[in-house]
Amino acid sequence: ELLANTQLDSRQKIYADTIHKSGSALLTIINDILDFSKIEAGKLELEKAPFDLRACVEDVATLMTARAAEKNIDLVTRFQPDLPMSLIGDGGRLRQVITNLVGNGIKFTESGYVMIAVSGEVCGEHVRMQIDVKDTGIGVEEAKLAKIFNAFDQADSSTTRKFGGTGLGLSISKHILEAMGGEIRVQSTLGAGSTFS
Repeated sequence: ELLANTQLDSRQKIYADTIHKSGSALLTIINDILDFSKIEAGKLELEKAPFDLRACVEDVATLMTARAAEKNIDLVTRFQPDLPMSLIGDGGRLRQVITNLVGNGIKFTESGYVMIAVSGEVCGEHVRMQIDVKDTGIGVEEAKLAKIFNAFDQADSSTTRKFGGTGLGLSISKHILEAMGGEIRVQSTLGAGSTFS
């Protein structure tokens, strides 16, 4: 990042950007492996602190906007208007899950959009939230849907070669959401996109 902010010619700029993207990709892999190790050891700890769900979702959208723009994909957020956004829970871990799902949506979408939609209902002192991340990407075959939340599994081995990734993101997301008392589901149509809820 420091090098990219200096005066570089166009070739040097490409090299600096490549180094930066490679470093970010390696950091993601290391963080995934560390998180997975914590989960396997039963050491995943969740915080209970106030956080703003709207800010959490909009932070993810801001972070991912450049990646979506590179592919000419729209990134859209939608919130149910009557839903309280000030919550108590682990906003950081929830942001991690949403980032993972939006990142996958962008990765596997060549045209169209990725949308984050927040809905839910108030149940006394609790709010039951549903966060849908919908894309218009390549989709997943129905026969392969059952295993995409397994560690190191992706829809098929060619997915890893073509799109990259460790195959840990969805498994980690599943464990985080289950630790929060939630769940993760997917609906997908091959060639028409997926919705992770």
